[in-house]
Amino acid sequence: MIAGLSDCPAWARGEGVLVEDSVVKHQWQIELGERRVETLKSVSGITLKQEYIELLQNSPDGKPVPDLVLGGPEFFGTLTLTRGLDKSEKFTQWILDSKDPARKEASSPTLVLAYVNEQNNKVVKRFQIEGARLTSWSAADLSAGDSSAVEETLELAYLSANPI
Repeated sequence: MIAGLSDCPAWARGEGVLVEDSVVKHQWQIELGERRVETLKSVSGITLKQEYIELLQNSPDGKPVPDLVLGGPEFFGTLTLTRGLDKSEKFTQWILDSKDPARKEASSPTLVLAYVNEQNNKVVKRFQIEGARLTSWSAADLSAGDSSAVEETLELAYLSANPI
């Protein structure tokens, strides 16, 4: 023990303080049905938005009382996914089906994004994405002799995103 440390308060010696000894890495994974089908490089654009309408009512003494009521207009969200070209066939088929208006029912399974602890593969948080459809796809620029990882970026429009 360092000289003089015994005279310090317990919190200064680290007693009762939780100290993490490692950096925890996380990753995004896609679940279709009950199975994780792909790991993503990045996800952006998950927003939870609820519109309210202000409703004015009269109190018993005739004064206006403001209140917030659900029922505002729905807005589509936009979600951006980045993945490598070593992609899963199941998610690729889901993307192709979502683009085809004739196969609208084929792509109706709910898309679930799972935020996973990379060390123990346990789910930290899940988001259920309803009514998702592909709106944009782009690939990275490629050059001859380039050894960097090849990625593609997908943009999806969705009806709702809810934590589960």
